[in-house]
Amino acid sequence: MRINFMKLRMSAAILFVSLALSGCFNSNSSIPYYVISDEFAEFCWFETNSWWYFQNDSTLSADTVRILEVNNSQRFDTDDHSYNYEAVEQFLNSSAFQITEFELTAGNYEADSGVMNSLMRMYFSDGSYEHVFTPQYSIGEEIILGDDIGVYTNVSVESSMEINGNTYTDVWHTRRVVSVNMNAEYNYWIAKNYGLVKRTANIEGEMHSFSLVSSNLKGKE
Repeated sequence: MRINFMKLRMSAAILFVSLALSGCFNSNSSIPYYVISDEFAEFCWFETNSWWYFQNDSTLSADTVRILEVNNSQRFDTDDHSYNYEAVEQFLNSSAFQITEFELTAGNYEADSGVMNSLMRMYFSDGSYEHVFTPQYSIGEEIILGDDIGVYTNVSVESSMEINGNTYTDVWHTRRVVSVNMNAEYNYWIAKNYGLVKRTANIEGEMHSFSLVSSNLKGKE
């Protein structure tokens, strides 16, 4: 008995297309996809060649942090795969401060107008990262995010703030306290249209701080 492999391949292809159209192969068709809200993007989403000029507040040494590449992707929830979400990676060049990436990810719900449902992380060349900004929590609410991340709090929202002679508006002050295996407190200030404008870290009583001197930023396209 001779088998016509060409006909088998054609039949298999037709079957695959039919099943795909019926939804049998598209199991994710009903899974919601959550995106980074426009409001959050105004604080954190910047395009390639944008740059910040930060200074060490103790030594006054400075460093330009520049976005080399921006990657936008769709990810799936790793716990139960119940939703997909938008992620934006801003890959950076930084010498003195060794910052390698700002990462933005959408939360697990669709944000209404005026609501920010996303978070921002900052990565360093040693592989470590810091949880910088999650604005959907109430002001003053302490959120336990795990031993490594610690307790996160949205401390306040300042209508204006002056840093190094520049005035920024709509500035979020966030805090993260890590008490497991270390004694550390991190504070961040994130301004609308400018992103991170100041960061302090008090680790075992030793203070580290850097702040924004100038910038040239292009927002989300």
